[in-house]
Amino acid sequence: MIESEGISIEVYSRDHNPPHVHVFYAEFEILINIKTLEFLAGNMPNKPLQKAIKLILKFQKEFLSEFEKLNPSNRK
Repeated sequence: MIESEGISIEVYSRDHNPPHVHVFYAEFEILINIKTLEFLAGNMPNKPLQKAIKLILKFQKEFLSEFEKLNPSNRK
């Protein structure tokens, strides 16, 4: 998990493919594909969303590694 400026980014165990993170900001939640940065579900204001994307890019390898570690049956 990474937290910065009110944004929390988490990877869950027993989660579904594609590899993704859960991003939280205030009452908002969005799921973002780790590899492609595609939005999978949810909504969030643009400013925290852009900050979250920068964080995901910065730690992309770590998030992907954590997703694969927590979800070994979902490796692709």
